[in-house]
Amino acid sequence: MDVICLSSADYRLLTTRYAEHGNSQRRLTGALLEAGALDALERARALRRLERHFGIDLGMVCHRFEHRNDAATHPIERSIMSYVAAWRGTPGGARELWVLPDRIRQLRELMNEGAPARSAAARRADDAAEPPADPDLSF
Repeated sequence: MDVICLSSADYRLLTTRYAEHGNSQRRLTGALLEAGALDALERARALRRLERHFGIDLGMVCHRFEHRNDAATHPIERSIMSYVAAWRGTPGGARELWVLPDRIRQLRELMNEGAPARSAAARRADDAAEPPADPDLSF
């Protein structure tokens, strides 16, 4: 099982990218360059490589995790976010967000398995429906 361990700083960087920069790596890069935050820029680039490697949008995951307990968040989304990510303590007392890519893949597969079945059911319903009557074009 793969685990992506994000430090609190990584988590903040990713939630900032999502919320303040429209999840745009390019806009975040510009803001970090303008601020002279070169260490954060290098970390953002490393996180982007992780996203590409695992095929996961960590900015979206972190943003949704950040808001999982908001009143407007659906209980199913809360459960899903608890399933794919959790805070863990380190021996030094810091916190890391553990993101579980395998679980994200499982959820994607579950969602994709249902799509063809719904499409086939919709096609059967369309096939069974009576064709619309021809409009009366006489005046």
